[in-house]
Amino acid sequence: MTSNMLQKGMFLYAWTVNDLGIPKILEEFQQTGCNAVVLNSSYHQGRFFQPRQESFYASTHAGIFFTPTLSAYERIKPVVHEEIAKTELFPRMREACEENGFHFTTWWVGLHNSALGRKHPELCVQNVWQDPYTYALCPAQPDVQQYAISLFTDTLQVVQPQRILVETAAFMTMKHGGHHEIMLLHMGEAVQWLLSLCFCPCCKLQAEKSGVDADAVQALVKRLVSCHLEQDYGPLAEDAPQIAHYLLEYPELYAYQQSRMKTVTNLVEVLYSIAKQHHVKLDYIPSSTALLINQSFMEGVSLNQIGSFVDRFVPLMYEDKADSIRYTIQTLRSHHEGVSVGAAFTVHHNRLASKESLVGKAKIAVEEGVDSIYYYNYTLVNERRLSWIKAANEAVDKI
Repeated sequence: MTSNMLQKGMFLYAWTVNDLGIPKILEEFQQTGCNAVVLNSSYHQGRFFQPRQESFYASTHAGIFFTPTLSAYERIKPVVHEEIAKTELFPRMREACEENGFHFTTWWVGLHNSALGRKHPELCVQNVWQDPYTYALCPAQPDVQQYAISLFTDTLQVVQPQRILVETAAFMTMKHGGHHEIMLLHMGEAVQWLLSLCFCPCCKLQAEKSGVDADAVQALVKRLVSCHLEQDYGPLAEDAPQIAHYLLEYPELYAYQQSRMKTVTNLVEVLYSIAKQHHVKLDYIPSSTALLINQSFMEGVSLNQIGSFVDRFVPLMYEDKADSIRYTIQTLRSHHEGVSVGAAFTVHHNRLASKESLVGKAKIAVEEGVDSIYYYNYTLVNERRLSWIKAANEAVDKI
């Protein structure tokens, strides 16, 4: 991968474009050595610290940043950030990117939507106890599938990106940093996975179509979770392989997991077909919670199945280890030889020790053949960490 072919960009929030203006942002992207914009068109709620603007931004509800074609939606309709949508920033950003030689990608967050989840709790992921995870719409629900397909199509038609980066077109896990999320007990990987399994009526029906006794699986999961909670183990080396142990010991649990993966694969296959019709490349984030690449199954994602329906994998390579980057890229290619892989890096203080660390990660990724590097996140960095991104881009340009 030569440097002039490598896409180097930063994730960027729509409200930042609205506040700072497109010329200033593209100028800073150029100064940092970036040639790609990754702009969110839909997103979850949150409170975001913006150090260079010396302010917090509160996105009080999950929603989209453009005016939708409401007639295209049925039961579930998107929530719109009206103030930003009326500015029609996406056509302006697309035009500015074309004029200045930038690649234009829109960042699409699909089923992680607490505003819609609170309005439609019956359409959310439901754990083994039937608790709805209102931040996670369930991809097995027909109404949710229709919403995702309509939103995806609407985004392509309005935003008209070159690429669309798909995040949360899968099952969200039980642990996703909800507001004041409090857990007194240690929740190991096995318990987190078991409590991420959805037992809503649609998920159970899907499994039963494949010959799985969904009620029996639900009873089994209840028993296994209860055992973990009663024993109250702290962090143990034995915990990581416990998931594989359960899958091998209980064929019915394995079959339920496979049904879950089929649900996600089927949805992504439909989205991929729509993207092709619009001549847009589909990039896919294997897990939205920055799990290790071989943990994407936690969100119901099968790397082997889904690889046929993406143009590029963009894993969140947040681990600060060289071998972890190589492992991630080679794992994806072990499933699909020659598959296009990009890298998403963060400059979060808990994930990145220094400028030298980021430079090293970027160089390793390029040496391993990635064709894009996206940094998280322009809105959230200070000048010091922005300079780290510039240094990383300069380093890979010399390869």
